[in-house]
Amino acid sequence: MAIPVLQLMSRQGCCLCEDAEIVMADFVAQGRCTLDVVDVDQHPALAMRFGMDVPVVLMNDVVCLMHRITHDEIESLLEAGC
Repeated sequence: MAIPVLQLMSRQGCCLCEDAEIVMADFVAQGRCTLDVVDVDQHPALAMRFGMDVPVVLMNDVVCLMHRITHDEIESLLEAGC
């Protein structure tokens, strides 16, 4: 079974984004997923799409989680999918 690839739509200076990245780093360290952190402000189309609605977690290009990302939510996402 392939390791899930998660994307974290984020921006610099966002405390919720920083918290989400810390939570997700535990799962990456355990080898349960890989993480691609994307700074939406570096991509005009993503900045327009997500606006101030960050952090956002995507799996297979589908928005799965938003805002306050918890350990339990990531656990559920990895177990059941989006």
